[in-house]
Amino acid sequence: MLTVLIIFIGLASVLANPMSDSNLAIFLSEINQQLGAIYDEEILALMKSELSGQSDSTALLQASLANEKLLSYVKGQHSRVAKYKRLHVGDALQRRQLERISQLGYEALGDVEVNHLYALAANLSNISQRVKLCAYREPTNCSLRLIPDVQKLVQESTNLDEIEYYWLEWRRAAGLSKRHQFVAFMELYQKSAKLNGFVHAEDFWFRQLELSGDQAMKLLNDMMTALRPLFLQFHAHVRAALRKMYGEQIVPRGRPYPQHLAEIFLGNAFRRPRDDWFKDMPSPEWGLANITEALHRRGMSTTQRVFWNVAEYFHGLGLPQLHSALWSNAKTVAAHNEDECWHKAWRFYTVTSVNFSYCPLNDEERFFSMFEAQSDLQYYQASAAQPTLLQEEPFPNFGDALGKCFSLAASSPPYLRKLGLLRSKKWLDLPARLNRLYLQGLKVIFLLPVFYVLDRYRVEVLSGHIKADDNEAYWRLTELYTGATAPRRRSNEQFDVPAKLLMEVDDQYTSQFLSTVLQFQLYKHFCSKTGQYVEGSVHTPLDLCDLSDQRELGPSIFHAMSLGSSLHYREVLQHLIGTKEINMDGLLTYFQPLHDWLIQQNRQNNVEIGWI
Repeated sequence: MLTVLIIFIGLASVLANPMSDSNLAIFLSEINQQLGAIYDEEILALMKSELSGQSDSTALLQASLANEKLLSYVKGQHSRVAKYKRLHVGDALQRRQLERISQLGYEALGDVEVNHLYALAANLSNISQRVKLCAYREPTNCSLRLIPDVQKLVQESTNLDEIEYYWLEWRRAAGLSKRHQFVAFMELYQKSAKLNGFVHAEDFWFRQLELSGDQAMKLLNDMMTALRPLFLQFHAHVRAALRKMYGEQIVPRGRPYPQHLAEIFLGNAFRRPRDDWFKDMPSPEWGLANITEALHRRGMSTTQRVFWNVAEYFHGLGLPQLHSALWSNAKTVAAHNEDECWHKAWRFYTVTSVNFSYCPLNDEERFFSMFEAQSDLQYYQASAAQPTLLQEEPFPNFGDALGKCFSLAASSPPYLRKLGLLRSKKWLDLPARLNRLYLQGLKVIFLLPVFYVLDRYRVEVLSGHIKADDNEAYWRLTELYTGATAPRRRSNEQFDVPAKLLMEVDDQYTSQFLSTVLQFQLYKHFCSKTGQYVEGSVHTPLDLCDLSDQRELGPSIFHAMSLGSSLHYREVLQHLIGTKEINMDGLLTYFQPLHDWLIQQNRQNNVEIGWI
């Protein structure tokens, strides 16, 4: 009996701590090598396109061919991958690599259906760059793109009929005309999910997060509940501002605000607003700091100087110093307009190398973009020791959360004063802080419910609760969660969903939602750890936290980056910030001064909260 017990215990120990499998090791080595080579082909082509412009058809074709080669290779290895998964052999690292090998995905469909699905996805993706509109009262001028042409027209227009025309025309051209394609795509997507072994199509939708549909929606619902009090107060303020601008007949009390007018108001936050827009800010007489002007005043007027200033920032956090060759080999991007010109890091797999492309424009947006791009450089270098299959971030946009966290920290008034970009101490005072928080809040707080609705709608379709083209269901969700309504009643005779999907049609917005929330959670943790933020102290609020020269942060950040996707994102978070869950606490703490101000102002002005 004792012998049997010993054997049983020994067997259980082996199963709990499986040994490395030599055959699997050889297979995974081959997979990593081949995938790395194919990834590098695609990245090289994409980088070439970025440097020479979208008109470089050769580079775009090379990227497309590399992607086809990738799909073909993964499909060819599918049976061997499935065999090793069934055998349950290998150690934890080997099993993790097997998990990260792409599933067949759409390739599980037959040839005719998969080609049809790819064609549908191409037609439904990046619509804003392809669909052209006719100008208001100029039916022969049909060359306007949504961004930047129509966007600029409505921003500058005071004609409500013109603004409404473009809102309706965009949804006709980019929404209703795509109705049948969207329905067909969602049907094929559901079929792909089943062929990939998913009983519930919504689980397939969230597979890159390694969460089930139920888990992901619970996480999102909890966050929306936590955000609701702040959002309701901010929504009430914006609605009241719109009412002052357009009158109570256009913006009635206690109702959702008109989406076409709210989009213009909120869109101002993403541009340098005109002076007359400041009247809606908490302290209009204080204005906003002009960082672009300050950069030139301080002599940081070249991208090279900004690059090395930011490199020193990361080195001051205790992260590795960037090699001088990174800049000497850097290339300028082809696009020099504000909407498309950004700094970017490029990762290669078969050689331990990263490259950098930069935008020659030198303004506030490009300055903070440099922090995000160099965060990626650090991430790519840290995770390079992982095998190809595990070098990626643990979920899409996880790395963006880190980059935006550092960009957020760099925007703090104490750090900008340290750089000499802010000279007056007034930027540390509450009135100026509220203006900054107000502008940031317009960019962040109003986007999260939109992200939620776009994914919630498609999850409801995938789960069979609503039809794929149920426009009325889409507007019920939009009104309930975003507090916005259409300028005219929308029924199922119209279809507006594709017009709001400005990314790839099969990209879920949840990763962007989580990334946005996570950046504030990371920021709060780092600031608390370094004593730059002390909860309950009026002298060290979170929005004034300066992380520069906090070298003790470096080891934990580098370690988390070095993990790549070798662990589930929850485990990576445990290593990084001591908790496995993403939560709204950092964001709510950051915007608490603004929330307090909104409550006070809404009460003082008898502004109604919420909507019917």
